[in-house]
Amino acid sequence: MASCHSDHARRIAVGTFHSLALNQLRRNSRGKMPRLINDGERMAVLRRCWKDFAPSLKFEDVIKEVDQAKGSVTPYVFEDILMERIFKAYEDALAADLAMDFSDILLRATRGMLDGSIQPLPIRWLLVDEAQDMDAVQMEWILAHGRNGVQITLVGDDDQSLYSFRHALGYEGLQDVSMALNSVDLSLPVNYRCAPNILMHAAKLIACNANRAAKNIKAEKTELGTIKVFRRADRMDEATALTKAILGIEPGSALDTDPNALAKRDFDPKSMGEWAVLARTNLLLDEIEIFLKSAGIEVKRAGSKSIWEHGVGAVYSGLIRSVATDSWMGMANAISFCGGSNSWVNEHSRANCGNVLARFDAAIDSAPDDKSRKLAVALREGYISWSEQARKSRVNLVVFGITAFLAPHCKPPQRRLLTMMQKIFTERLQGSLLQRLNILSRSEKEKDVEQGVVHLLTLHSSKGLEWDNVWIAGCEEGTLPHTDSTEEEERRLMYVGMTRPRSTLMLSSAISEGMESRFLEEAGLGVITAR
Repeated sequence: MASCHSDHARRIAVGTFHSLALNQLRRNSRGKMPRLINDGERMAVLRRCWKDFAPSLKFEDVIKEVDQAKGSVTPYVFEDILMERIFKAYEDALAADLAMDFSDILLRATRGMLDGSIQPLPIRWLLVDEAQDMDAVQMEWILAHGRNGVQITLVGDDDQSLYSFRHALGYEGLQDVSMALNSVDLSLPVNYRCAPNILMHAAKLIACNANRAAKNIKAEKTELGTIKVFRRADRMDEATALTKAILGIEPGSALDTDPNALAKRDFDPKSMGEWAVLARTNLLLDEIEIFLKSAGIEVKRAGSKSIWEHGVGAVYSGLIRSVATDSWMGMANAISFCGGSNSWVNEHSRANCGNVLARFDAAIDSAPDDKSRKLAVALREGYISWSEQARKSRVNLVVFGITAFLAPHCKPPQRRLLTMMQKIFTERLQGSLLQRLNILSRSEKEKDVEQGVVHLLTLHSSKGLEWDNVWIAGCEEGTLPHTDSTEEEERRLMYVGMTRPRSTLMLSSAISEGMESRFLEEAGLGVITAR
């Protein structure tokens, strides 16, 4: 847009499907426009209708079914009459309040164009980017403009269609539009990002998908890149290999064999280069974040919170901070996490009852049930013991005690994170409780994004981005490919990850987590290994 002359720029409109459709609704509204509710309001109305008509159903299933109904231009046929009643009650509730949800924006604009009540956009050309991710309503919106004489250009790569869980149509959608509008297909096979050997292995992998457009992917670059595959004993060993690679520690070197190498602070973060670590799930990224920060490496999470800002990581660090600073908040959050009464915890968090022990005494006296009382008593005893150990600088004993208190209340994945956090606190860090905590939980520095900061992203979030060096962790069966998705979509996900690096691609797996991913062999990477 900036490169266009102002006269031409005024002729260009840029927007999402929903922003353009919202403008259509506003231009064609007769009377007052429906109010757009936020997601919190939407969930509250849905939950109310669910409880009223079918509380025996799972609420997650209700949300999924409603989303499917909102993703259909033609009237949706429900198989379950209870689901249909919930949906009708939800729609009636919105209508009574002259409101609509986010899905209604595009759905109303599309249905309006089909029945003639809404005019298509007054445009001559329409360019749709990332067209492989369009859903059925978006496709019909595009076709409505095409049938009105608008020249349509779709830009998309079916090999990067990753959102079937959001009803993305992928290759089939691109084909449907092409056939409906009798279009001309143009292939853009040249990749300007990746080194040729990296692209070769990625192309070999994606060629295993049967349902895709044929294309001869070529690299514009001629200089070869670096590819390594690591197979380690467990996640800790995998994270160690990853950290050493980022710090430039060569396999077999003196530093590589030094067990204290990662605890040294003589590394220059600016010399690390540009790195991204990709994984299938945020849980795996949580484990990697803990390890990297303990080595003094700053990280930036994209599309998700830091491990210290949610879940068991937030509870763990909050409890440690409460012991170190004699504060109540971490104690209250721990009681809530372990199953204590939330209203009771909130009541005593609002009250000004003095120091931590005084708050515990008041809370225990007014406990609403036996479970909450026992939790408060146990945590009070722990707090007294941990505070005494902290005063004597027995930091590791404090960490062991806090871990032991939380562990019985954790699910298996949380328990593994807890064990990893304990090891990092006690084996990799030195100093007081607060000094160790600050190393791990210091805020990300936005100004240092490019150098000295490692980007942590899920494979889904990495789409459209690129870095010099990329490490894909967790390449095991059951993790990548994941059991929650189809094999072809998981293969596309791996392909997207493999085509993010410009020059260096490293992939790793842990023996303790299962067999190596079949995708490594399909990509021809089974024989490319590293120490």
